[in-house]
Amino acid sequence: MLLHRLYIEDDAVRELKEFTAPAGIEIYEVVRVMEGVPLFLEDHLKRFYHSAWLLHLEIPLGEGQIFQRLRDLIRVNGIEEGNIRFSWTFRPSGRFLAYFIPHKYPSEEEFRLGVACGLLKAERHDPNAKVVQAGLRAEADRKIREEGWYEVLLISGKGLITEGSRSNVFFIREGVLRTAPDGDILPGITRQKVLQLIHGEGLRLEARSLTPEELESAEAAFLTGTSPGVLPICRVESLALPVNHPCVNRLAGAYNGMIRDYIQNHR
Repeated sequence: MLLHRLYIEDDAVRELKEFTAPAGIEIYEVVRVMEGVPLFLEDHLKRFYHSAWLLHLEIPLGEGQIFQRLRDLIRVNGIEEGNIRFSWTFRPSGRFLAYFIPHKYPSEEEFRLGVACGLLKAERHDPNAKVVQAGLRAEADRKIREEGWYEVLLISGKGLITEGSRSNVFFIREGVLRTAPDGDILPGITRQKVLQLIHGEGLRLEARSLTPEELESAEAAFLTGTSPGVLPICRVESLALPVNHPCVNRLAGAYNGMIRDYIQNHR
C-alpha cells in the first residue's frame, strides 16, 4: 500500500493512480525518515547492493542517484516523518521504485511496558538477502493479526529462534547479550548499530540463537528494527519477561542519541 500523492519510478515523479505493482525478482529496502532525513541511508544502500550480489545480479544505479531520488520523493510530498520503501525489480526489465508506506511506530507505553510476541516455525530462503518472500510475510501477518501480537519470532528448521518477521531480536541470558549469527538472519541496519553500541559499551555478547526452552531463563529480550528502534519484549506467547532491564535501557538511550547525531550531521 502506497501513501501520499506522489511516488518515484526510475527518475520520474508520478501520481499514485499511475502505479503498477512490480513483477519478477525484487530487492528492496525500507528506510525511516525523521525530520526529513533518511536514517542511516548509506548502510541501507550497502545492504541493497549486497542483496543483489548474493543473487549474482547487479543494480545499474549509483548510490548518488538513489540518494537524490529519495530526497526528491521527500521534497515533492512535503513529508518529514515516515517510512520509504525503495526497490529494484530485475525482470522482465529493470525498474526502480520509491514510495512512502504505512508505518506503525511503538507508543511511549510500548517502549515503557514492552510488547508481546509470538513464535512461528519459518525461515527465509536466503536470510542475508532482502528479497520479497510473500508466503512468509502473509503467514506472519496473519498470526500477528489473529493473536494481537506486535511481532512473531521465527523458529528455524533447527529449532532455534533466529529473528523477527520484520525485526531482529536480542536476548539477555546469564548476563550475556545473545543474538543469532549473521549468517542465519537478515542483518538489520538497527541491529548493526546496536552491535556497534554493545562493543563500544564493553558489554558481553555471544552470537548464538536460543531455543524456545531457553527463553524461560532469559533475563530480558528486545527487538531492533527500522520502525521499533530498540523495543523491549514483555511476553513471548505465554511466557512473561522482565522489561525494565538496565542493559536494554542503556542501549535504547544510546541508540536514540545515535539517531540525533545522524540527523544533525545530515540535514
